[in-house]
Amino acid sequence: MTVNDYIDANLVHSIHVSERKSFRGCRRRWDWVYRGMYYPQTTAKPLEFGIAFHRAAEHWYNPDTWGIDDESREIETLQVFRLECLRQKNEFLRSPASQINAYSQLDPDAEVDYNERIELGQGMLRSMFKTSYDIDADYRPVGVEVPFEVPILDPDGNQIWCKCDRCFTKHSAWVLAKPDKPVEVDERFLDKVREWWPGLPVTLGGRIDALFQDQYGRYWIVDWKTAAKLSTGDPGSPDDFLLLDDQITSYCWALWILKLDVAGFIYHEFKKTIQEEPEPLKRARLGAMYSQNKSKDYDYQVYLTTVMENDRVAYDSGVYDNFLAHLEANSSGPYKRHVIHRNVVELEQAGVNLAYEALDMTDVNLRVYPNPGRFGCNTCAFREPCLGKNRGEDYLYTLDSLFDKRTRMYYEDALPNTDKPSVG
Repeated sequence: MTVNDYIDANLVHSIHVSERKSFRGCRRRWDWVYRGMYYPQTTAKPLEFGIAFHRAAEHWYNPDTWGIDDESREIETLQVFRLECLRQKNEFLRSPASQINAYSQLDPDAEVDYNERIELGQGMLRSMFKTSYDIDADYRPVGVEVPFEVPILDPDGNQIWCKCDRCFTKHSAWVLAKPDKPVEVDERFLDKVREWWPGLPVTLGGRIDALFQDQYGRYWIVDWKTAAKLSTGDPGSPDDFLLLDDQITSYCWALWILKLDVAGFIYHEFKKTIQEEPEPLKRARLGAMYSQNKSKDYDYQVYLTTVMENDRVAYDSGVYDNFLAHLEANSSGPYKRHVIHRNVVELEQAGVNLAYEALDMTDVNLRVYPNPGRFGCNTCAFREPCLGKNRGEDYLYTLDSLFDKRTRMYYEDALPNTDKPSVG
């Protein structure tokens, strides 16, 4: 079998960006999640907002309907969001969650939250519709929810293979499932097989929210996020993380390996707010027909256009100058786009770094130890079993009691979510 045959058969040790971050964050936690397959037990929510919004954005940027009938596409996108929210609610009502009352309905507080978040999502989508026609004018979506699986080669150009327990179990199950093979195989035979078995190829896997092509034919990877506060991305700012972001560079590297002319990454943040439209006051105040309340979430450009068109005399006389200056300095608008370029040297170096990391992660002799930190440990889901292991207690009992022991990785079953990363 070639490496591509292995990939087609899903017989790979797939490394994802979230696992790379977990590995560097704490090896003990990484070992429990990605090798032990322990996941925190979570309570179902009536509305996973990020998933629903993601589904709607996927429909909006569907290449098959792009630019054909914009009005119908807007209506359909809102409907996709509503249907996903309803699906989540119905699934939640079937779960043993504490927020369900005796009549199999959400309790009042959960119902209010559910309705408010639907209203929020629809408002955000309408803002997306308004801005999309301008900011996407030079791009054409060519794919949404695009999966990829790319072989990882070592610095000498050789395929990296993994012989971990999970890979051997996966390969054995595949062999035993073949109709021309015996169903029952002696365990001693499997042990012998493992001695000469080469392992499974190590790959980088992931899923791209959207793939755009610009007017020059270059490809751009698009990632959608919803956030209560938009990042600035300005050089030197506390949120200036995109230039070193693993996801951006590794996704670009993957497309580059696949021989696509990838120019970079578009990180698109949607603000979790409904942009308020300026409404005229019942009577003018201080010579202005529109509110200048700084607590309102007005967009600078929208407000400027409104007063220029509808209260021109006041605008020309400078009545709105101070408030417009405030909006220009503080209004972030309904979205923020960060366009990150990657050159060939960066992509080559990213491949080398990825190879070294993959070699460490798949090393059968890897040393596993905790990486305690002042901030990360306080919010870590594995805090209790970690403390237990440090104290010599039965930490395995804690893991088995408080965590789900799974047989599949999270990305093999999970729906896409723009709000939060996976555990670990």
